[in-house]
Amino acid sequence: MQLLQSLLLLLALSAPAFAQNTGLNVLHYRAVLMPDIQAQYLKGQVTVEYELPLQESEMVLDAGGLEIDYIDGEQVEDFAKKGSKLRIQLSPSREPAGEMTIHYQGSPNRGLLFDPEGNQAYTVYFTSAWMPCHDVPHDKAKIDLNIVVPEGLDCVASGDLFWKEEGVYHWSQKVESPTYTYGFAIGDFQSDKKLYQNTQVANYAVNYELDELRYIFRETPAMLAWFEEKTGVPYDQSSYSQVLMGNHYQEMSGFAVLRDSYGALVLKDSTETNLISHELAHQWWGNRITCETFSHFWLNEAFATYMSAAYNQHRFGEEKYMADITSYRKVYEAVKGRGNDKPLVFKDWINPSGDDRSLVYFKGAYVLHLLRQELGDEAFWAGVKAYSQQYADATVTTADFQRAMEAATERDLTGFFDQWVYGLPE
Repeated sequence: MQLLQSLLLLLALSAPAFAQNTGLNVLHYRAVLMPDIQAQYLKGQVTVEYELPLQESEMVLDAGGLEIDYIDGEQVEDFAKKGSKLRIQLSPSREPAGEMTIHYQGSPNRGLLFDPEGNQAYTVYFTSAWMPCHDVPHDKAKIDLNIVVPEGLDCVASGDLFWKEEGVYHWSQKVESPTYTYGFAIGDFQSDKKLYQNTQVANYAVNYELDELRYIFRETPAMLAWFEEKTGVPYDQSSYSQVLMGNHYQEMSGFAVLRDSYGALVLKDSTETNLISHELAHQWWGNRITCETFSHFWLNEAFATYMSAAYNQHRFGEEKYMADITSYRKVYEAVKGRGNDKPLVFKDWINPSGDDRSLVYFKGAYVLHLLRQELGDEAFWAGVKAYSQQYADATVTTADFQRAMEAATERDLTGFFDQWVYGLPE
């Protein structure tokens, strides 16, 4: 029950849906952020390096409620903010590739959460609420974050920490990932760092002692090793950080934020590590292997949810695994009992309900369990490895997953997918 309550909190804000700019491909974001925690205000600028077909005269970015001050760029003629969309008119004589720098400010009402009393701040999901960007899952890009941090506080962000000087932290991510995985956390942290092979595993908290912090995240190196084994895909960054703070859960590229009170749950029961393994699993399924559109969001969240149970099976035994699977099935059956069952591939992902989110997490995880039963352990894990290796650093649809599993197992899975993924089981 505690696991389900934590997972339901995790999915409450997950997977925003945004409109797309047809041919836009952002290559790199370089941002300078100046958050004022006490004023709950942000000033910033972001340089966007992009490619856009010449037949498109307008670039459309998502910019939440931010106020756009001005835009520098040789190819920029004009801009207008309409609702959450930033529409930028480009020169007819422009090149197909270029860059622009957007200067902005605002008080985000979501996406960037300030805690003046605790003197801390962190991001969650809605990246466009604190930085104009192309906020769609298929447009992956690199990012550099230069964050001006108040004196006496620390900062964790996407990518790897390259340098810090006079209150400015420079985090740089050299691998491409979707924009919703960008983020940062600022606070007065207790920290613990250790090496797993060539990866620095860094853990941070605002309300736990060092020995508690070490105990809460003691499984992380073993989880990294297990996910690498099951995917055949090495973790691809030089650091992985976990932060206990606030009231949310989110995977980000190279780090994760977990609800502050979750640490107490692990201290009470050392087997309650599902949220740690769930967020870490996203470094493969979600961040690197990313759903092409949120209609296929289950490929992100069902995998992370299922893999947390599978890790529990590996680490704590069959009884723990089946307890997880049973809880997933019960959530799905409750949604179905309310008449709200839907195929796992959604026609769209606009204003999804709580039951919709439960389906992509819990029905999806239960379906992966059923697929494992259908195939047997050896074939199932061979298929997972083949899928993960083939689509690492790519965007995928459900058809891609089905084809990869069929090719690896030499099985026709049409009937299974038609019943459990595309259809509504009896």
